[in-house]
Amino acid sequence: MLISKKSPRPSERFFTGPGNGNPGDFPLRRYMRLREDFGTGAAHASLTILLIVLVVALGRVVGIVFARHGKGLTPWYGRCVWMLIAIFTLSAGRVLYYKLRELRRIRREMSQLRATFRNSGEVDATAGGHGQRRH
Repeated sequence: MLISKKSPRPSERFFTGPGNGNPGDFPLRRYMRLREDFGTGAAHASLTILLIVLVVALGRVVGIVFARHGKGLTPWYGRCVWMLIAIFTLSAGRVLYYKLRELRRIRREMSQLRATFRNSGEVDATAGGHGQRRH
């Protein structure tokens, strides 16, 4: 997960190849790293969704407990608990939103790299029409 807007993704932290470190140096390696980032990001997003569901379920249980056993208590206890549950839910929702945005960006980069792969193997029609590939 990105800690700040300038934090690199896991695939951008380390560069293990010749060149100046541009993502275009090794498109296949870059694609494989993006695919791995997408998989881990999707798992993180699904766990975040599970966290949101569990926090909402906890809120329902706490509401039932206060309804049955909290008759003599001040109503502010229940309201404070509901505010905390709402804050936790909104916080997890924010994390999920940014994770989904990051996954969209990764998918976009992956599709651009796939288009690069497709275009690199096109048949060159200007090479005499003999079906020679461009290099």
